[in-house]
Amino acid sequence: MKSLNLLHLNTERGWRGGEVQTLLLARGLAERGHRCVLVAPPESRLVAEGRKAGLEVEAVDARGEFDLGAVLALARLVRKLGPELLHYHTSHAVTLGTLAMAFSRRIPAVASRRVSFPLSRNPLARLKYTHRVVRVIAVSSGIREILVSSGIPSQRVVTIHSAVDLERFRTVPSREESRAALGYDGQVTLVGAIGHLAEHKGHLVLVEAAGLLARGPGDFRFLVVGGGELEAVLRRRIQELGLQETFRLLGHSDGVDHLLPALDMLVFPSLSGEGSPAVLKEAMACGVPIVASGISGVDEVVEDGRQGLLVRPGDPQILKDAILHLASDRNLRLQLGRHGRERAREFSVERMVERTQAVYREVLERGTRSKP
Repeated sequence: MKSLNLLHLNTERGWRGGEVQTLLLARGLAERGHRCVLVAPPESRLVAEGRKAGLEVEAVDARGEFDLGAVLALARLVRKLGPELLHYHTSHAVTLGTLAMAFSRRIPAVASRRVSFPLSRNPLARLKYTHRVVRVIAVSSGIREILVSSGIPSQRVVTIHSAVDLERFRTVPSREESRAALGYDGQVTLVGAIGHLAEHKGHLVLVEAAGLLARGPGDFRFLVVGGGELEAVLRRRIQELGLQETFRLLGHSDGVDHLLPALDMLVFPSLSGEGSPAVLKEAMACGVPIVASGISGVDEVVEDGRQGLLVRPGDPQILKDAILHLASDRNLRLQLGRHGRERAREFSVERMVERTQAVYREVLERGTRSKP
């Protein structure tokens, strides 16, 4: 494939899964010889990480999806750089990019959709993903189905799961080393929960399940990695249940490579809104078995009984039973862990980049054929 001139737009200031995926894709494409210009807010972590990775980075400050100043700045940037294709990585990026095209030449665009929340019933929400957006990349089949049911033509939506950088997990600490660094011995059952602390992530369900486990046999400890608006509520409920010695809330962490090997299992109690969770793939890459809610997106990553146990979301008793079952069966944990390592290879960066590159090729070839 000939070298392409690509512009990637991400409007988020934070550093979560979508921003990691944007960086992995842009870096992977650049390594294949494409010009990838990364556009993001000036103070964002993505700008810093993009420059650190050696990518060409442009800062555009957008204070909302209808920020006229940002629209005009993006239009000027497009005229200057002359990209052949735009890739929008957030919902606001779609709006800004589409408006910018009114002040610049028309360029084919691709948009990524990473969350399973339905599109707004407002017709404008559907219009933004169809007007001048040639393809929508859904990171799970479940998201693809939601987009199609929301009115996006099925032929415009393709599924490409998000990736995990497997190189990070080729050399990780041993179980003993990782536990020692965290202050745990081999006797406790160490359960991890990693993700943004928001209500739909289901951390309160895990706390309730831990309260039930505390009444029975076994010595359980819970590590919660992540920050967010639910932190104060979680701490209060942990205290109400007398679980202060059982739970450690570690806050946000840039990487969990050092922590995952210490775990006996990863619990992912999310209630809704998931795309294709990277932390599940990271846990599998480390051979960590999983207990997770069997919701859309999750069930495409973890096969029930193969790499982990899938449970009904929102039920502390069922979650407690699954944790206890896995904790009591070492052979099952080892088996699920082995299968997890195999499964993780299916979500490599190389595969994600190759499939995205194929979408670009199809979009650009289609555009060439449509020209008089």
